[in-house]
Amino acid sequence: MILAATTTAIAVAPFFGTAAVAHPAHSVSITPVLGGLAAPRGIAFDGRGSMYVAESGVAGDGPAGLTQTGKVSKYRWGSTTPSWSTPFSSVYATEDPSAPPDVLGPEGLSATSSRCSTHRRDDRSSHSRYRWHHRSHNKACQVSMIMSESTPGVAAASGGAVNAPQAGHLYRLNGATGAATDKADVGSQMYKWTGDNKALFPDDFPDSNPYGVLVTQDHRNGRTRTFVADAGANTISEVMRDGTARIIAYIPNETAAPFRDSTPTCIAQGPDGWLYVGTLHFVSNLFTGSGGNQSDVWRVNPNANYPTAPQLWTSGLTTVTACTFDRSGNFWATEMFQGGLEASPPGDIVKIPFRNPSSHTRIGAGQLALPGGIAQGPDGAMYVTVGSSAPGVSGGVMRVGR
Repeated sequence: MILAATTTAIAVAPFFGTAAVAHPAHSVSITPVLGGLAAPRGIAFDGRGSMYVAESGVAGDGPAGLTQTGKVSKYRWGSTTPSWSTPFSSVYATEDPSAPPDVLGPEGLSATSSRCSTHRRDDRSSHSRYRWHHRSHNKACQVSMIMSESTPGVAAASGGAVNAPQAGHLYRLNGATGAATDKADVGSQMYKWTGDNKALFPDDFPDSNPYGVLVTQDHRNGRTRTFVADAGANTISEVMRDGTARIIAYIPNETAAPFRDSTPTCIAQGPDGWLYVGTLHFVSNLFTGSGGNQSDVWRVNPNANYPTAPQLWTSGLTTVTACTFDRSGNFWATEMFQGGLEASPPGDIVKIPFRNPSSHTRIGAGQLALPGGIAQGPDGAMYVTVGSSAPGVSGGVMRVGR
């Protein structure tokens, strides 16, 4: 299967006006930041406040193929003109002849807030996780990006017609120049692992679709760790220095029969240091008559090894595509099809207090079409990519804040 979520032809251009739209229930405004993006998905901020956006790209001619329309772009704080854009390939395939082709390319983004920061945390404070103090630093920021699918998976799905050498690779981008360094072929490793463990999902394995990435840093020893959520293999893995992927957990894929589609799409690090993984559950949410609310968030020990089972943290979400924790310890997730396919448009974001995971507050219904990524900006607001699975260049970035 080429895509984790089906493309839908919902127009999102009207959501990029000039005025902020207030949401009376929560006293927040939802304001357009960028428009004209091609399936924007991942979004991240570095320690200097610069914003990075991943665009999966657009389809080409024919039923399946490869284009060079994916990219990652950097925007300095307050600017709507990219400092640089680094191109990547995009894979497209027509799974439903009545709908536009599905497109996958650059997906998840993650950037650490230290090492390149003009600030540092004061570890002597009782609020050291969230207090900041000035420090000059000249080191270039680094951002990590994961590509969808896998080279062998695309070849198998296309009968050998499409060669996608970048598919499933983890890249590190230099924040100053945009230069990309290939760090690991996660997709091929997970494709092989699922082939070796086909009994876990006989009807679908081998399969791989790396989709979410998280880079963490231990502020005590400076150790950097990189984790990947694979929406096809259902694995959470840690990418080691030599490029090998150590499998931490397998996210349970047993949902309402006959559908098995939990599909982990994102990873966020909680205040307790554990990993929190959101799931898409596309079919269960949209095609079983459930009315949605079938997606979960799983709690995973980053130091565990498969087959250690993850823990269910909360449920009742709908088609999660991205997640993060804000600096106050709240969990946020994008719900691409919240409201269902009949909503005009579908999509929302949800806020969940870390200490009360059963409390779900939704904020942007009707104003955040097909959200794909979420990150907290240096101003404390949440920034959301929208139009993430719409065709063409109708996507953008929205600011959600006071």
